[in-house]
Amino acid sequence: MSNKYFSNFPEIQYTLNSGKIITIKDFFRKSIIERESVNSYIEYAKYEILDGERPDAIASKLYGDSQLHWTFFLVNELENYYDWHMDTETFNNYIEEMFDGQTLTATEISDIITSDSKFLVGERITSSTGTIGNVLEVDGAGKRLTVSGLFSTGDVVTGSRSGKSFTVQSVVDHKDDVAYYENADGIKRNYAGSGWNQVSHYDDEWTKNESRRIIKIIKPERIKRVVSEFERVMS
Repeated sequence: MSNKYFSNFPEIQYTLNSGKIITIKDFFRKSIIERESVNSYIEYAKYEILDGERPDAIASKLYGDSQLHWTFFLVNELENYYDWHMDTETFNNYIEEMFDGQTLTATEISDIITSDSKFLVGERITSSTGTIGNVLEVDGAGKRLTVSGLFSTGDVVTGSRSGKSFTVQSVVDHKDDVAYYENADGIKRNYAGSGWNQVSHYDDEWTKNESRRIIKIIKPERIKRVVSEFERVMS
């Protein structure tokens, strides 16, 4: 976010537990703007972000001032650039990083977890074919492990610390694994059933990202008044 945006926040004194006094920006004023000033009189318009279009480029196009991109974050209640719509390349990189690994499915819940034993996050697993990986997530109810490494259906995998073992029934990339199940009314739940469609992590994140493509913007003819009011309240 722009330094110009943060420069409008007043400074306050804060005492640390050690007794040391430091000076910080009073970011709580942001909520005052949103509640008492901006939303009380602004006329908004909708804007569709083009693939790869940056906030500063949009501000320059709409307002003739790239520094005014902070207004998009203010009126849309975006905390940082990670809340901004991602272009296709950025999105795919995000997916690969966020949902790395594979998901291995077992036959029974007891293959993954019982009352006295379970696979452990972080433990090393080995397969009957010599593949080595690590446990990233454990989903007992779903009879699944998310792991690093390249395993195959039919592999017998064993945990190095838990000692648990099972035969892999299916393998999918983590990003293609089920995030939740959804019915025609848009209700979500974490188990399957008639009339409930599986939604993958990839599809879920894609939908979230696309929902960020349409943003509210301050109409260009109102932008000067909004900036003036912002600076007045922050002073």
